[in-house]
Amino acid sequence: MIMRKSISFKIVIMFVALTLSVIIFIGTMMTTGTNKYYQNDFISLMDNVLGESMQSRLQSGIADGATLDDVYGSIEAYSVQLGIDSFRNFYVLDGKTGKSLRSSNEQLAGSLEISGSIISAMAGKTGGNTESKYMDYALPVHGTDGTVQYIIYVKDSKEEANTILSEIFGIIFQSLLIGIIVAVLFGIILSKTIISPITSLTQKAQKISSGDFGNTIDVKSEDEIGKLTETFNDMSSELAQTLDAIQGENNKLETIFRFMTDGVVAFDERGGLLHINPAARKMLNIPEGEQVDFETVFKKDEISFGQVAFLSQGSTMEIILDRDGKEIKSYLATLSTEGRPGGVVTVLQDITEQSKLEMSRREFVANVSHELRTPLTTVKSYAETLKDFLDDEIDKEQFESFLTVIEGESDRMTRLVRDLLILSKLDYGKNQLRREQFNLSKLLADVVKKIKISADNKKQILIYEPTTPIESFTGDKDRIEQVLVNIISNAIKYTPEGGEISVTSMSVYDTAYIKVKDTGMGIPKKDLAHIFERFYRVDKARARAQGGTGLGLAIAKEIIEAHEGTIEIHSVFTKGTEVIIKLPIKTENN
Repeated sequence: MIMRKSISFKIVIMFVALTLSVIIFIGTMMTTGTNKYYQNDFISLMDNVLGESMQSRLQSGIADGATLDDVYGSIEAYSVQLGIDSFRNFYVLDGKTGKSLRSSNEQLAGSLEISGSIISAMAGKTGGNTESKYMDYALPVHGTDGTVQYIIYVKDSKEEANTILSEIFGIIFQSLLIGIIVAVLFGIILSKTIISPITSLTQKAQKISSGDFGNTIDVKSEDEIGKLTETFNDMSSELAQTLDAIQGENNKLETIFRFMTDGVVAFDERGGLLHINPAARKMLNIPEGEQVDFETVFKKDEISFGQVAFLSQGSTMEIILDRDGKEIKSYLATLSTEGRPGGVVTVLQDITEQSKLEMSRREFVANVSHELRTPLTTVKSYAETLKDFLDDEIDKEQFESFLTVIEGESDRMTRLVRDLLILSKLDYGKNQLRREQFNLSKLLADVVKKIKISADNKKQILIYEPTTPIESFTGDKDRIEQVLVNIISNAIKYTPEGGEISVTSMSVYDTAYIKVKDTGMGIPKKDLAHIFERFYRVDKARARAQGGTGLGLAIAKEIIEAHEGTIEIHSVFTKGTEVIIKLPIKTENN
């Protein structure tokens, strides 16, 4: 039995498909050609017999007083040339109504339908149609007044053509059956000729896969199959020799992979991939199973294979790779086989976090140094000035002014150090939250009441409107108060006199919403993305003048996130700012 997946089945199907295609093509061409021949012959015959000469002759006869019988007789005289028989008939129609007046077959005259050709003839146009179930041709005959008086109409039922086409279809069908039988027989014979040596090759391949390289296959022909068998025998012997060499290489690579924890990628002498470990695939975002080479791992503008391949034995090359935001350090060296260059091996280390930490440390130290340097310089300058005036009389008011400046700068440094200590504790988790249950709405009201005096001094309107009460909230009350004071104070600072600050709160399901909205100067769009960064100020000069350290919003964000909440700032420059705080409502029980 021929299986559907076997070569025998495919060969038989191909032969049958080829036979079907050829016979169907020939049959289609024959039927189309025959049908086209009959159609063209009909139109050509009608044009020749019922051409302009016939039309002129009939019109002249009408002008001389010819009657319907005369017109009918004139057409009947050409019935042989027109091929009139039981399948083809002619009619003399009324030129205005299309109604049959006389016919070569009066029995069919009553069933004559108005066709497109007749309608065209009524409009004075000569022509025929062969595309429908019948063929027809209409010739208009004009009277003395120029109107169509009669229409000479010939109609062929196509029965003769259909009979011939039916016989052709019968012949094609018989040929099709015979062709399929012959194709199946030839397909089976040919498939057996091909499958026999392939079966031998398959059995040999199975033995090779189990490690048996001893037996060879007898070559029984000199054709392509015979050459394939001979090649397979040669491959079997070569494979046995190659496996020993590959085993030695595998031992080397296994040793490398066993002691390397970073990403390792090895290439052959042409840059093709030899080995890649999972760590390297993960670093380079290469899916498992995807084929790679040296140019896939390293871009052309980073390093070329030739630069590494000609390194001296024992030398290494280091480059930094940037892959999807990750910083990867790559150490490249050459491999050698029997004293000759055998490829390239690279060890990859992901140093992204290390670089980020180093950069953050540098930026932090630079910012802290900058923030401390300004007040220290001020204190030093004023202290030196006072020292210079020790031997001279100094105005008391000026003396107090100097001391006030020194005191203010000292307070500023104290606030900066305090904020840095808070951030440090939050970063390292040492400042544990002291969770307690309290009335969040009351805390908001108290904070607004405390700060309202600052708003009144600037003639600002500060109101608190709780939408829904939040009476049972669990968290660090002091830290939440610190955040609220910071946010509302900022709104007062950066809102001009006469402005408005509104504080609202509500609870939706298990989330508390706190919104602080002002009509202040707003924040430019380019600064919004950095607003929570440490030491970032939108207006540095004004922020320092207000006594800010640039750490308030960073601390607020750390505290809110420690409560598993979020803080967002939306602002339109010169229009105002809106701060939205979302905190999960938790009780002591959950």
